[in-house]
Amino acid sequence: MSLSPQTRHIRIRVAEHAKKGRKQWDLYRYLTDPYLLADALELVIKNRGSAGLDQVTVVSVKGKEWDFVKDLSERLRVRTYQPGPVKRTYIPKSNGEQRPLGIPNLEDRVVQRVLVLLLEVVYEQRFHDCSYGFRPHRKAVDCVAKVAQQVYRHRHILEADIEKFFDQVSHNKLLKMLTREICDPRILRLISQMLKSGFQEPGKPWQPSGKGTPQGGPLSPLLANVYLHHVLDERFMEVYGQSSRVKLFRYADDFVITAKTQAELKTARRFLYIWMREGELSLKESKTREVDMTNERRSHQSKFDFLGFKIHLRAFTDNPERFWIARQPSEKARRSLKASLKEKLHVHLTMNEARDVVQSVWRGWCNYFRYSNGNSIIYRELHSVRRQIYQYLKRKYRRGGRPVPWRKLTKVAKTIWRPIKPIGVIPNHLDHKQGSLL
Repeated sequence: MSLSPQTRHIRIRVAEHAKKGRKQWDLYRYLTDPYLLADALELVIKNRGSAGLDQVTVVSVKGKEWDFVKDLSERLRVRTYQPGPVKRTYIPKSNGEQRPLGIPNLEDRVVQRVLVLLLEVVYEQRFHDCSYGFRPHRKAVDCVAKVAQQVYRHRHILEADIEKFFDQVSHNKLLKMLTREICDPRILRLISQMLKSGFQEPGKPWQPSGKGTPQGGPLSPLLANVYLHHVLDERFMEVYGQSSRVKLFRYADDFVITAKTQAELKTARRFLYIWMREGELSLKESKTREVDMTNERRSHQSKFDFLGFKIHLRAFTDNPERFWIARQPSEKARRSLKASLKEKLHVHLTMNEARDVVQSVWRGWCNYFRYSNGNSIIYRELHSVRRQIYQYLKRKYRRGGRPVPWRKLTKVAKTIWRPIKPIGVIPNHLDHKQGSLL
């Protein structure tokens, strides 16, 4: 979606102010701009999402967008707007645990989206190149490509994950970090109210939130990046700067550190524990480990998973002394594909609906992993998807408790899988944006 000229002009002015190293003293006057609010509302409508506790949906405001925006703008101007609590829901994680999500009310999502439009251009002038998550024009595959490129130079890897990061963010520390760039007390007060608005689960009373930034709101990823920028990225740059011997690559709360030698990696790990303790965070020990990638034999022991990819060394068959870095879909990513299809393929779906579901899931998964060396794995998963289609049809057309023979299902199955084809895999040594050699 293209932003209106008024919104683009405001963002350019704020960005130019930030480029000069000046603090933002009067951001709130932009927050009440109806054109900025209208663009934010359009973004929220485009992203859809379920209703919050007030049960106001994006469908209910269609055709009345300008009235909604004018009313919200006036309430922000006279300072009568108050963010409400978020609706707490849970989604299953791959390890069997539940991930909490906080769904704000529609008007709160619009205000948060405006804050993102304003603060994003400020912090893009401050964030370091090692940060990739939730930033414009940066994707997870960009981060994985850089890590794979760095493994050629650095053979010692620290794979790390922060324990329940979004639930452990300190409100006081976060607000103090924001004051380094944002000096408008009205903006800071509004963000504080959003952080401390609490949450409510269906059928349960309201509960306060003493810490954490709930996943599910538009503002949460940006605040998380600000927090880790000061807790991790800035501290890392203070110690290592642009050193070529130790590098950090971070995507949200998942990150890896690469080093030339094992001693340098162990030193970086000690620093990391100190930085986490200062930020009132802790590392998830089950997902934090050192990986030695110096083993040049054809072995899968020298490997690590990052952002859904398995990165490992593979020796050339004709010359074991030479090796290359392989990027392939991880076992967890392959399991998630099967789980997603199993969850979405319901027996009441028509053939056209089932075909659309399979196409959507398969294309989304394949598009993400096309920038890899996983051609053989993608073809293997294609056969796995076809088997799942057969199993789905056997459930759907079971008669009198007896399954239908597979040969009778083949004709029906082909109507679903015929459009399902593997997407061409781009070689590892090519940059997926420009096609230039890495």
